[in-house]
Amino acid sequence: MSAKEYFQRDAERDAFYRTFYQICRRFNVTWSTATPEVRAFIEEATRVTYEQEKAKRNGVSLSTVKPFFGDAAC
Repeated sequence: MSAKEYFQRDAERDAFYRTFYQICRRFNVTWSTATPEVRAFIEEATRVTYEQEKAKRNGVSLSTVKPFFGDAAC
């Protein structure tokens, strides 16, 4: 990857990280000090929220988004 590619704006990446920071703020989480369990929760909450927002932007049904911890074994 060249330096130019590293600094190029990517709308989807920006949307993902905007969602990530919003989720961290919503749950009052500081990523650098979060436990692995809290990080897993934030990652999954970010994924679901981002994918739902992306589906809405693209006019796709929300049912196409994998549910929260959808494949987790209990």
